[in-house]
Amino acid sequence: MKISEHVPKHNDFNDEEFGFFLAGLIEGDGWFGKKELHIIFSETDISLAYYIKKRIGYGNVYKIKGKKAVRYICKNKEGISTILSLINGKFVSNYKYDQLIKHNYNEDFNINILPPLNNLSLDNAWLAGFTQADGCFFISVVKSKTHKSGYSVRLEFSLKQNDELPLRLLYNNLGMGNISQYHTGIWCYKSSGYKTAAALINYFDKYPVFGGKYVDFLKFRKVYIMITEGKHLDTDGILKIKSIATKGSSETSTQEI
Repeated sequence: MKISEHVPKHNDFNDEEFGFFLAGLIEGDGWFGKKELHIIFSETDISLAYYIKKRIGYGNVYKIKGKKAVRYICKNKEGISTILSLINGKFVSNYKYDQLIKHNYNEDFNINILPPLNNLSLDNAWLAGFTQADGCFFISVVKSKTHKSGYSVRLEFSLKQNDELPLRLLYNNLGMGNISQYHTGIWCYKSSGYKTAAALINYFDKYPVFGGKYVDFLKFRKVYIMITEGKHLDTDGILKIKSIATKGSSETSTQEI
């Protein structure tokens, strides 16, 4: 499937879209304690952590000592109330919903905590938030005796989580890829098919990821276009794909938040 070389300009999320994005982000790398929310971000995504803080109007961002990561923490009652109003009814599985029930958020914040959807839609920003937390766009260039260029190019998208349900819901929605479980108990959804790549590019063109994850997506997107043009079939194309995969290119500047 052909896609446009033009990368869509992203406008700021409205409250509904932001709520789904935040719900996915929290289900990926967040947790609720007693009247507090923590979300972990990669160091390359620090601008997103500050965007979340600015959008909520409360909370603080801290560098995690000894790790290339930062943490957003909100303990302010007004801030938590704002977060709950944005994400309520937008979780897809039970993990974070159960944390809210366990810590009596419904009583402490006078809100009816809605149950999880048990459904994953590509018509909202939930998957973008979840991918921001736990997703990976990867370009694989491996030697192959069956390809004229001597190399096979794969576009791999993966998600890793303790909770199988979101991954199973994505698999059911796309109908492509596979799910496996590591000996550690972690579940993994992975797809390297071009058909999946096209569907995901169309989705993330509409509902973006940010920071370092956005750079990885742009590389993934650029190489997909090169593949549709057959450039992965000759030596020059393979060299450029390798360069994009390892060093990036002029097309992979980050978007403003």
